[in-house]
Amino acid sequence: MSKYNFWVMDRMMEVFRMSMYKPETTGTLMKKEFIALKETYTVKEAISHLRKNVKGKTNIHYLYIVNSDRKPEGVLSIRELLSAANDELIKDFMVKDVIAFPTDLDQEDAAQIFRDKDLVSIPVVNDEEQIIGVIHVDDILDVMLQEADEDIGKFSASGKEIDFRTNPLKAALKRLPWLILLLFIGLISGGIIESFEATLEAVVALAFFMPLIAGMTGNTGTQSLAVVIRGLVSEDLTIKKSLKLLIRELLVGIIIGITCAVIIAIVAYIWRGSFMLGIVVGSSLLATLIIGTLAGTIIPLILYKCKVDPAVASGPLITTINDILSLLIYFGIATMFIAKLL
Repeated sequence: MSKYNFWVMDRMMEVFRMSMYKPETTGTLMKKEFIALKETYTVKEAISHLRKNVKGKTNIHYLYIVNSDRKPEGVLSIRELLSAANDELIKDFMVKDVIAFPTDLDQEDAAQIFRDKDLVSIPVVNDEEQIIGVIHVDDILDVMLQEADEDIGKFSASGKEIDFRTNPLKAALKRLPWLILLLFIGLISGGIIESFEATLEAVVALAFFMPLIAGMTGNTGTQSLAVVIRGLVSEDLTIKKSLKLLIRELLVGIIIGITCAVIIAIVAYIWRGSFMLGIVVGSSLLATLIIGTLAGTIIPLILYKCKVDPAVASGPLITTINDILSLLIYFGIATMFIAKLL
């Protein structure tokens, strides 16, 4: 049989093996190329075994020590093996706490363990806890990139299956549901402006600051949303950590709000010569930036606790909600002080 036929047979066996496991699990990610050593080996015997079996294998970073039932008992690196004395037993200096994956572990959970433990390779065991394969960090990196792409797609409300190769019609159909929903939600903003028409007619200068108030609120909300999603992806947030994050983002919102409010209040006063207009615009911006920051933090946390993917709380949704809140606050404060603005 030719080398090509051997290669074809090997690929067919690989496809068959992967079909035995659930999609997107460690069973489909693992590679069969690994070196297992008997725990009774001396260093000299282990090196001899390594020389005989390493040919054709790539990414051999760790050597796994197994017992007579092929269950992993320890692990060591090639450097540790080569630096030991020839007559030393490998079980005497191996690392005994072996982290191993079952074949049905979700690939996202596996990626999280790689991040937490900072390992190059992790073995995979079957139901009998026998080592049957290994997953390298190179393999899991592809998973991390895939999940990041999906989160970016959800974050922008463009769909996880859209990339530069997607045809225009499919891309439009993927984005339309979100955008149509946001279109109707956005109509609420129009209704708010209409309900405060008398205030706008009385003080036309208020219209100048509307886009600024809404835009800044949406921006801070989106920034907070990005921070929260990054935190949820990188670690499991407990209630204590969630409260700590919420308090921190609240303080961030207050600092940003005060800074921007003072600046815009001065601009409004210089432009219109009205101290009260500066107070109204500045206080409105302060309140909306704080609320926008809180909205961008709380919404994904609530979805996460409800076992819903927090990435669905996308940037456009947060921006639309914050637009509505900012207009309510802005015109509400302006209406309260309408007599002093005239």
